[in-house]
Amino acid sequence: MNGTQDPRPSGAYNRSQPNQCPIGAVVVVPLARDAADGVRDLGPSPFPDVHRGLPDPLGARASFFLSCWPARTARARPFPRLRVTSPLSRSTDQDADQYQLAWWVLPADLLTPVQAFRALRASGHKGALLESVEGVMRLARYSFVAVNPCASLRARAGEVSVTEGGKSVTTKGSALEALRAALKSHAVPKAPPGLPPLVGGWLGFFGHEWVTELEPRIKRQENDPFGAPDACFDLFRDVVAFDHATQRLYLITACPRGAADRSAAEKKLEGLAQDLSTEAGDFKGFTLLDDQTERTTEAGVYMEAVETLRQEIGAGEVFQAVLSQGFSRRFAGDSFTLYRVLRLVNPAPHMFYWSTDDITLIGSSPERLVSLRDGVCQAVPIAGTRPRGKDKAQDDLLGVELSTDPKERAEHDMLVDLARNDLGRVARVGSVQVREHAVLEKFPRVQHLVSRVESRLAAGRDALDLAAACFPAGTVSGAPKVRALELVTALEGRCRGPYAGAFGYFDGSGSAELAITIRTLVVQADRVHWQAGAGIVWESNPELEHAETLHKAQALAETVTMAAEPAFQPRGGNPVGAQS
Repeated sequence: MNGTQDPRPSGAYNRSQPNQCPIGAVVVVPLARDAADGVRDLGPSPFPDVHRGLPDPLGARASFFLSCWPARTARARPFPRLRVTSPLSRSTDQDADQYQLAWWVLPADLLTPVQAFRALRASGHKGALLESVEGVMRLARYSFVAVNPCASLRARAGEVSVTEGGKSVTTKGSALEALRAALKSHAVPKAPPGLPPLVGGWLGFFGHEWVTELEPRIKRQENDPFGAPDACFDLFRDVVAFDHATQRLYLITACPRGAADRSAAEKKLEGLAQDLSTEAGDFKGFTLLDDQTERTTEAGVYMEAVETLRQEIGAGEVFQAVLSQGFSRRFAGDSFTLYRVLRLVNPAPHMFYWSTDDITLIGSSPERLVSLRDGVCQAVPIAGTRPRGKDKAQDDLLGVELSTDPKERAEHDMLVDLARNDLGRVARVGSVQVREHAVLEKFPRVQHLVSRVESRLAAGRDALDLAAACFPAGTVSGAPKVRALELVTALEGRCRGPYAGAFGYFDGSGSAELAITIRTLVVQADRVHWQAGAGIVWESNPELEHAETLHKAQALAETVTMAAEPAFQPRGGNPVGAQS
């Protein structure tokens, strides 16, 4: 390919095949408010989700009129071994003033999500990285880098702060209603067929203490080492999306005022493409500032708390309660190094790096709290744990042991029932079903029993109602949930912060995806925190439950230690492995 050749196909675009969007094309599409039934979604969730095999990327058809213009030839612009050409064309659509999306489609074979995030960050973009790295049995299709938040919402203890355009307004009220108002006033429409399903929305987390708003019986602990918001979300309208099935890269931006925003959209897309070719010179390395891990709970104290819970269970107060303990270390350097290591040490269906000025979340959660797409609600409770074996024979033996253990099965079934009840609070009558039950799933470090529960959302309910009905997950609280949380909160004696809350997104079309913030590192100032828990039942052995928390925390502890090793430090201004 020479320096002037336009790599894109010429001629009219086939409107009936939006998934055949040619590489290098520039697209502007007026977004219809409603989509017809019968459109096969390219994936059940854009968190990015994990799919059972890859759907046919050409199988979806447009449910509304899709306009696409082949762009005119322009000078080549630098991109990592690629050339981006041609600005946005003008439109004569009757709906020129309605909310639109604009995007470029590029090859993605020479760029990874990690490289993209580092390059954009080095160019001054703030954002979040969402990946799904676990791909042994189920292949993840999409990864996302959301950049340039244009609004933010922070809520804590009945006080809500909304920031937009450099101005902040603080009011009294609930996080739930404040976020609902924000979703209505900053709608981000549903992605049209042919685009990756996440094209913008509110990304962030609910801290565990959000439950004190939802359930007044549960009191906030005075000992709060995090001081984190109960709800912390940013609005993103610029997305870099990787479609790993078709090896395409989508640069997506919004035109909220339609045609009036197209010139700005053209400049923004060109800027994103240029910035993706930036050498990530912001790497600072990573150094630990202490010699050992600090624990929030001594082993003996934790085991005494387990025995206390056993007595409460014996007295009929609860059936199960999840007791956790925390760990932390001091460090200096780039927290993104922790993410690079974590995705190698503990790849998971829900990987994320999300940072604000005050707090950073680095997650590898195996468990979805809840999702909503096209009216279908889904929860995926995980309960029952065994380590992976040293070889296949031992691994299979441990899996059989887990699947046939009466205690583990009873605990799992209890939490499946809790998930059914949670979904049932906002479900259409008679729609709650267990689609998969106690399936043995193997993760890099552990194997779990996993179930999938689905329902249809009731009329008059929305994604926030669903999140509130299911929060926090029974797998990090217990059953009955409220009483279990009362007991655990008192025994742990401190706020959990982001741990055991939920991280994810809400978009303006009504879809949502939230993962439980377990197997997650929380960074504040010069300290990195992590936490792990065990489900306590009457048959629990205090020593074994304590050992289970250590095993669940092992991957995070190893991540923090490994991040300081020479292999992840800069050499000549760039980290080893930066191109992987």
